[in-house]
Amino acid sequence: MEPKRGLLGMFSHADALLAAISRLKESGVGIRTVFSPVPLHGIQEALKTRPSPVRYCTLMGGILGLVSGFSLAAYSNLKWEFITGGKPVLAWVPFVVVGFEFTILLGVLFTVFSMAIISRLPRFRLPSAYDPRFSVDKFGVWVDCGEAERGQISKILEDSGAEEVREVRLAFSAPG
Repeated sequence: MEPKRGLLGMFSHADALLAAISRLKESGVGIRTVFSPVPLHGIQEALKTRPSPVRYCTLMGGILGLVSGFSLAAYSNLKWEFITGGKPVLAWVPFVVVGFEFTILLGVLFTVFSMAIISRLPRFRLPSAYDPRFSVDKFGVWVDCGEAERGQISKILEDSGAEEVREVRLAFSAPG
């Protein structure tokens, strides 16, 4: 199977990159990734990305932590009864602290692990289209395209202000 091909457009200015992304999205072209040396405000709107599912994992972790904390406190209270002053066997007020701590603990753990899994971390290799200039002063957009649409996409990138447009191949190899 031949490796998948795409085009990489390199830009000097963020405005040109954002304009190119908008034009590519209007044309219905799939953008694989964007490279930038600095955080860009407005890149999420230009790419029209979906919200991250990490927040749902955090919610699940928090709910599981709350249930686990209350369950642990209730179990230990029922297993080793220590009734003093006529208080009920299962008084919920002392359980709030344990439930809160477990909520925070599992919420944070679920957030960190889901973020790492969804981001496919750790990455032991850089993407095949990466250029060291992206870490210094250049911006780039990597676009998936076939042989038939290569000319049209190349023209869109050049008309948007790309200084360099080159073909890149996506190598399907295991990291390491």
